[in-house]
Order: sequence, then structure tokens, then C-alpha cells
Amino acid sequence: MNEYDERGWAHIHQAAYRGYVKSIERFVEANPDQLELETNDDLHSTPFLLAVSSGNIDTVKSLLSLNAKINVINTQNHGAVELCCMKQFVSLLEYFIKRNDEKLPVWKHLLKMVGSDNEEEAENSGKCLRTLTDRSEAEGINANWEYVYNNGGIPVIVKVVKGTLNDDAKIPALQALLNVLEKTEVQEQMVSSGGIPAYIKILKSQNHFAVKLAAETLQELAKKREYADIQMQNQVAQALLKVAQTVSDYEVLIPVVHCFTVLSEVSSTHRSAIGGVAGLISTLVGLYEKYSEQQLLLALTSAVGLIAEDTKSNQNMFVDEGVTPHLRDVIMGQMKHRELQLTAVEAVHLLAQDNPHTQKEILSKGIDRILFKLLSKSRADVLLEKTAMALWALAGTNLDEQREMATGMGVQMLIEFLNSLSEKLHLIASEGLGVLAQGPLNMQTEIAQKNGINPLVRLLKSDKDYIGLSVIRTLRYLSVGVGNVPHNQNQKAISKSHGIRYLVALMVHSASEILRVESAVTLGYVSIGNQAILDEIHRYPDFSFVRILRMMYSTEHRVRLLAGEALAAFAYNNISQQQDILEQGGVRFAAFLPFLKSHDEFYRCNAAYQIVILARIIPDEEQAKSSALGIKLIIDLLQDSKDNSILALASDCVARLAHTRAGVPSAIVAIEAVHYLCSLLSSTAEQVRGCAAIALGYLTFNHEGGRELLHSCRKNPYLMQVLKYYFTKRTRLSPEFVEGWKHCKRVGLPAIPEGKTSLIQFRPHEDAIRPVTNLSFDGTGNSSNIRSSTSNLVAEEGNLTGRSSRSSRTQRTGSVHNSHLSLDSQRTQNSLMVGGEER
Repeated sequence: MNEYDERGWAHIHQAAYRGYVKSIERFVEANPDQLELETNDDLHSTPFLLAVSSGNIDTVKSLLSLNAKINVINTQNHGAVELCCMKQFVSLLEYFIKRNDEKLPVWKHLLKMVGSDNEEEAENSGKCLRTLTDRSEAEGINANWEYVYNNGGIPVIVKVVKGTLNDDAKIPALQALLNVLEKTEVQEQMVSSGGIPAYIKILKSQNHFAVKLAAETLQELAKKREYADIQMQNQVAQALLKVAQTVSDYEVLIPVVHCFTVLSEVSSTHRSAIGGVAGLISTLVGLYEKYSEQQLLLALTSAVGLIAEDTKSNQNMFVDEGVTPHLRDVIMGQMKHRELQLTAVEAVHLLAQDNPHTQKEILSKGIDRILFKLLSKSRADVLLEKTAMALWALAGTNLDEQREMATGMGVQMLIEFLNSLSEKLHLIASEGLGVLAQGPLNMQTEIAQKNGINPLVRLLKSDKDYIGLSVIRTLRYLSVGVGNVPHNQNQKAISKSHGIRYLVALMVHSASEILRVESAVTLGYVSIGNQAILDEIHRYPDFSFVRILRMMYSTEHRVRLLAGEALAAFAYNNISQQQDILEQGGVRFAAFLPFLKSHDEFYRCNAAYQIVILARIIPDEEQAKSSALGIKLIIDLLQDSKDNSILALASDCVARLAHTRAGVPSAIVAIEAVHYLCSLLSSTAEQVRGCAAIALGYLTFNHEGGRELLHSCRKNPYLMQVLKYYFTKRTRLSPEFVEGWKHCKRVGLPAIPEGKTSLIQFRPHEDAIRPVTNLSFDGTGNSSNIRSSTSNLVAEEGNLTGRSSRSSRTQRTGSVHNSHLSLDSQRTQNSLMVGGEER
């Protein structure tokens, strides 16, 4: 019975290894000592160990049922667990795990084997651990993760990664950790064991599969800010860049590029640091030329967008390195791969966001045309949203570019955006319609005809303040044109859609002070020239000028300025409203002083306009003085400002003032406004050119203004071409000026120089005729048409005229246009020259 063969095995050993269960039972029944009989060879294995070595689970179960020792080991210190690992018998390991015999702590033995210095042991046991922790698509992470964690498996794996084993032997351990890495506890233990530097070191391996696994692990860890910080401190960006420069396997490059994406997404500091690594951005852009595999292109395009996000230096580098043509090609060539196309569109958006340099460069490559085409063909909400956002980002803050983008989208599409479920599209639609509603050549009537008012008014109920603010401003732009010319159709539509009710409610009840004051401003503009709407506003018991007057003393500069604008809108050519404001407290000149002295031209221009409009109801300053000062400041800006937006605003202010009370146009003309406005007719900015033209048109109703403009046009007939381009049925030149021009043509005019650049590109259809409200003060509250007003500011407001010239400006002490004019107790002694005398 105990005879051994040439291998040193007895009959029971043969039976155990071959799975002869009945023979084993007979041998043990005949002699119980047979159960633990060791082989007569170098290993000294028991029947149980041989059964394990054969992988026969039934034999193992039979021997254990006969009370075979489960914790025996051979001379190599291999027991059941170790033998299973070496033979890759995972099913048998799972049996022992399920048996949960305290004499055989499977996880302890397995993890000890994983950490072995023997490469064969470490690799084989690592493979078993990997299989035992494999994820399931249906169930996600394997439940065994907890056993690995509780038995100290994570530090063991980190030790393997740090160790001297060859990288092939480390791969199973790397895979096993990746299987369980999503658990927070695992990540904490891995990082506390020094895993991040160890994995970054693996990135330098010649084994590309090991590099791929290391990159995937670092990518997962980088999703948490604290771990991303540790990676950056350990020069992970440099290590990843080296891989991107030396490895040509796209399957390795995908997680490497994803690492850059995740690190950038976590922190703007990381984005700046990544962009600062020499050669990194150029390397990423260069990958577009080497690879066409879609998953790599997807990873790469996502990385471009997120590395560039809100980081001007990175935006500039990507565009300057030539990423734009690659993104253009991706957008054009990936019609069947919507995710990639969408990612490329989003990358364009992030590259262009708040960066005039990249906006200009990207537009020069014609991407906007591709995006417009994509927008017209797509009906997928996500793609529409991303494309519209990219186009709007490319427009930047330049009004002409915004108008071009909004025109490309079209009024109808913008209105469709208003009716979508996307809040981002709501904002773009409101901003786009607001741009189209502004300026000398606006689309107010087209927006009205296509029912754009109703969906805008509905959005006043939005719980997003930024959408509410945008809509409030857009409704304002739809209500009046340049020179405060009311658009009655849109004003009525706002009222009919219950917009007045919503605006009053926002002005009174909104938690946001800026929303309250913006609502007040829009209410003022919606009511210009429309008594019915004024009556409707005053029917709401909550409405009161006192609320606006209180905001004149807000701690926020912007709120105070807008409160002044709201009062000026209600007071514009409306004596009864001015009296109401005065009766409810009026406004002090001191409230305007900080703005009048401001270095910010926007504040200075608005405040100057406001003190002219509100001059009659500013009790602590003479009407003539405040009017003269305001007019002078505006004309100074026309002369000196280099900002197109300020030039347009100042020109618009002149247009508004030119048809208010008698005397104001004469004062404007007297300080050379016609000369400065004429110079703006050659501006390359549409808004500046058009506002200046319309302002000049109103000034032609003043005899001296018309004479000066006619003289300028006679010397340079090109100016008349520009004027005529901007004058439609809504905005007119005086009949006397037109007749004078006809006479000049009959007499003969100099030829327009050849090669003169045409600033006139298209002519939109004309809006319907809109009434112009012209009021002047005659002491009784009666209005008179500006064309019949022959009195000037001298007669009306204390013999005040003004001159503006370079020579006179240099003689003044503390000039207004430099914002150093003394506006305190000495302001009545200021050096504004009136008709050659000090006021």
C-alpha cells in the first residue's frame, strides 16, 4: 500500500492527482495514515496538495470531507493557495474563499504571494488577483475589492510597482489595482502608500502595456483635486509628454492624452502649468498629423478644449501652433461620428472664449462658415447648443462681430432657441436678438413680425438671473432705436404679453439689486413716447419713483449709474414725469459727481447725458450749468475717445439730446459737434458710423448745424453717401438741408476720390415709419417741434453756449475730458468757456 513508484508517489498520490475519488476512500478506509502520506520526492506533497495541483475540485472536496489537513505545505512553502496561483486555478481559489476556513486564510496567502520577490510567483498570483477582481459590465466593481482592501492588498501592489521585478511581472498587479481603484478607500490607501510617484515612474517603462495601465490609473486618480496636485508636484506632465513624444501606439496615447484632460479639468492652476511645459502643446497639435484613429482624435480634441479653457496663454499657443485647421477638418469630416464632431465644436468654443486674438485667428480660417452650415443642418439639441455657443464665443465682445454671428443664425432660428429647453440657447438667443435690435440698421421690426417678443417675455420668469438680465436688456433694445426713437409695435407687444407686469414685479420684488434697477431702466425705455404704457406702469401700486431714487444711493456704482439712466428714460421729453420725480424727492447733483469725474469713459458719458436730461429736476445745481457741463463732456468724448463703443454711445447721446428741449441742439453745434461727428462717418465700426450719421441728421434741424454739415458734405460728397445710407423712413434729414444739398449738386460738387473704401456693404429692408417724440421746454410744459425751434440754449438756460477747440482746451484748468475738473464747491467757477467769457 505504501510502495512508491519511480517518482516517489504511492498509490494514494496517484489516485489524488488523477481524481480517483473511490480509490482514495478505500485507501484511507484501509489505513487512515494514508490521508497525510507525503510523497518521497523533493516536494513532500500530501494527497491533498496533489489534488490541488491537479485542479480537481471534486477530489479536493473528497479529501477535505475525509478530514485531510487544509493548511499543509510542501518543501517550497507552497500550500493550497500558492499551488492554485502557480497553476492559475482561479475556480479552486474561489472555492477556498467561499469555504472560508480559518486554517486557510486565502487572501492573506494570495497577497503574500503577489508581493513575492520571485517573478514567476508574483506574476502568476497577480494574474489570479486580477481575475478575482475583474469588473462586470452588469454589476460593476467586483465585491472582492473589499477583501483585497481589508487584507492590505493595496500597499502590497504598490510595493510590487516600486520593486525590482521586470515590468511584465508587474502588469497583472497593475491591472488588479485598476479593477478596484474607483473606491475612495482604495485610492486613499494607494496614495498614502506612495503609489503616485511609483506609477509616474512606470510611465518611463519600455513596456507599452505597463505605460498604458499606469496612465489609466493616474487618469482615474487625477479626478480628485488633492491627488491631481500630488501628480503635478511629481512632474507627471513632463513624464506624460515624454510618452507622447516617443510612443507611437495609439492605444497607449489615448489614456496619456486623457490624463492631460482630467488634470486640466480639475484646476486652472494645472492648466497653466501644463501649458507651461515646453513643447507640450506643440506635441499635442502634432498628433493630429500622425493619427486618424477616432478614439485618439476624440481624446486629443477634448484635451485641447479643456487645456485651453479660461487660460489665455494656452488658447494663444494652441491657435498659434496651428490647431484650428485640424479642428476644422474634424468638424467637416466627422458627420458620422457625432461625439467627435461635438467635441471639436466645443474645443473651438473654449479656444475662442474671451480671447480676441484667438477669435480673430480662428475666424480667419473660416470655421464660422462651417459652424453656420452645421447649425442649419442639425436638429440635435446638444449639437445646436454647442455650435451656437462656439459661434457666440467667436463673436467675443465686439458688437460688429456679434451682429454678424446673430445675422448668420437668423432671427427665426434665434426665436426657435428661445422656445427650446436649453438655458444656454435661451441666453444666446436673447443676446443675439438684443444685438440685432440695436444700432442704426436694426431688425426690430423683423423680430416683432416673427413674434419674438412673447418668448422673450416668458423668459422674464426664469430662475436664472443671468438669463433674466439678458432678456430685460433685449426688451429695452427692442423698445427704442438710436436717438430714443420709440418702436411702438414692440412696446405694445411687450405690454400685451404682460411684460410690464413682470418688469414691475422684478423691479419691486427681485432679490438682486441689479435686476431691480435694470428692470426700472427697461420700463423707462418701453414707455418713451407711449402714454398708454406709462399709464399702465403707474396703475401698479407697487411702482414708485422713490424706489428708483433710493437706488441712486446704492453702494454699487453700476446700480447708481443705471438708476440715473432709468430716471432719464422716464423723464425723456416728458414734463409730467419729471414733475413726478421731483415731487417724490428729485435727485441731487452730488449723486452724479463720482461718475462725472470717473476715468471710465462709459460712466462719464452716461452721467453727462443724464444730467442734461434731468437738469430741470436737479435742485442743487442751476439747470443751465448742469446742461452745459453734460453737453461738453459728451462732445469731449466724441473728440478724444479711442473706444468705438464709447464713440457710438456718445453719438447716440447727441442724437437723443438733439431732439429734446430747445437750445440744446444749438449748444451742441456751438462746440463743434458737427465736425467731430463728420469725422466718425469714416469709422470702420458700423455702430459708430451709423450713430454719428443719425446724430448729424437730427442736428440738420438746427440752422447752424445744417449749414455746417452742408459745408462739410459739399467739400467731401462721400460724407453725404454715408448719411443717405443710414437715413430711412424712420430717421430723416431736415427738408432745408436736403434742399440745400440739391442746390449744391446743381451748382457742382468735387468728385469723390477714386479708390475710396466703401463702408456700405448691404442695405436691410426699412422698418415701418415710427413717430419721433420732440419736446422742448417753454415754461408751460407745451411741446414744440424741433424743426421750428429757433431759440437756443442761450435764450432758454441763461445765455449758455460753448466752444470746443484744442486751443481753448489747453487754456482750461483741470479739463473735464481728463476727469480732473473740480466738481465740488468750486464747480461754479470752472473754466468752461462760454462765448469767449468765463461762466
